[in-house]
Amino acid sequence: MSDKLISKLEAATRQLDTAISLWFTNSDIISIHTLACSAYQIIHDINKKKGHRDLLYDSLVVKDEYRHEMVNLLKKNYNFLKHAEKDPDHLIEFDESSTEVFILFSILGLELLGIRHNDIRDAFIIWDAIKNPERLTEKGRKQFIDNIPPESIEQALNLNRSEFFDRFKLFRS
Repeated sequence: MSDKLISKLEAATRQLDTAISLWFTNSDIISIHTLACSAYQIIHDINKKKGHRDLLYDSLVVKDEYRHEMVNLLKKNYNFLKHAEKDPDHLIEFDESSTEVFILFSILGLELLGIRHNDIRDAFIIWDAIKNPERLTEKGRKQFIDNIPPESIEQALNLNRSEFFDRFKLFRS
């Protein structure tokens, strides 16, 4: 597909991959967050149209009466970064903690749409699995960590994001 004619899903996938690449190189977190949230919003909307549920904004683990409050909290930074018509002089204490969550749920949303991982998304998932194994279910551990030799996991734990990404790309090429 040419750069002049793209689908919403192609745009979201490209935004997500760019956000992840920038995240791995410790680039500007504001740009990363904006790209990740934009990608997530498109992926969420397409999943919702297709009848899929349980991404961030419509998670089945959140009671409906608290959903609006939760979504507003999740969107707080993103809305600040994309709108200025009501409050052009407003300041915000930017909380980057949700950026990785938007990236992870964007990847999950793409999976629900049948889009396979690429190397960039694989790198993010493996990095997150190695750094946060306690968040994985048994199935997640089997899928993402159990195939990795323990010495490779130990080496990865001693790398920063950028070093990990460089080595991951070398390994995959």
